Amino acid sequence: MNKIKEYQEIINSKIKQVRIQGKPDELYNPINYILSLKSKRVRPTLSLLSYSLFNEKVDKIIEPSIALEFFHNFTLIHDDIMDNADIRRGKDTIHKKWNKNIGILSGDLLMIFAYKMLENIDDITFKNTFKRYNNIAIKVCEGQQYDMNFEVENEISEDDYLKMITLKTAVLIGFSLELGGLIANQEKKITDQLYLAGEKIGISFQLMDDYLDVFGNDEFGKKIGGDISSNKKTYLIIKLLEKASPNDKENILKFMDNNNQDERKVKFITDLMIKYQIDKISKQKMDIYFDDGMKILSNISNKSDNLFELKSYFKKIRDRKF
Repeated sequence: MNKIKEYQEIINSKIKQVRIQGKPDELYNPINYILSLKSKRVRPTLSLLSYSLFNEKVDKIIEPSIALEFFHNFTLIHDDIMDNADIRRGKDTIHKKWNKNIGILSGDLLMIFAYKMLENIDDITFKNTFKRYNNIAIKVCEGQQYDMNFEVENEISEDDYLKMITLKTAVLIGFSLELGGLIANQEKKITDQLYLAGEKIGISFQLMDDYLDVFGNDEFGKKIGGDISSNKKTYLIIKLLEKASPNDKENILKFMDNNNQDERKVKFITDLMIKYQIDKISKQKMDIYFDDGMKILSNISNKSDNLFELKSYFKKIRDRKF
């Protein structure tokens, strides 16, 4: 068994041991439903890989890493409600399967269980870890609000968008690596490098998700063209509006103002993205952030085998081969 599969089995086994049970069923069943959906447990796996750069025995990082998985799924439940999304990981979202009120409350409870996973951190590392966890959680919420704000604004700058995805997505990837260093009681210089590497790679991953939302296939687990349908200002849309001719730009904005022609809108905008080579521009941007993050990782640990495992895992995620 390779290390990635070993860590994923450890994480899944621990999640099953956490007793998220109680009454009423409508509160607890949705949590177990979303946790049971097909998932590679990317964030906790990253934490275990990061911790292994300093300590082979990963017992201490398991529960804190699961806090990240619970928090991430809490954000997914609420984000799906705000985005009015029907599909998550190829299955019905919680608010579609049950209703919005159940989605809100079960998401709240899952966030509380995330905090419970931090209860047993050693005193020597608890304060810094808990403080950073809270700071990251705040940033994720800020990023989601920016994302919603952008939906009603016609034009967003590239810098504004990159700031939003950094907050909404990349900071949690960064913290997944940082958490491994914090629990391993590493000096701040090291934990800062871990965070920065993860943040840059996290930006790359979000750019990849934007790309796959338009140019992916059914295996992506979300409705293709969903971002276009909901007028999300992704990197691809921002670059398209920047590159398009005045006439094409006018037509794009007209489609974005009209919510009654989803299929035509998705096809029209997708075709223009190909015309202006936005797919290629997007991939180039992904590679810049990914390569920067990998360079930072190269200088962090002398455990070459474990560092190779971490970098290989990132490459598999980028190529969707995991």
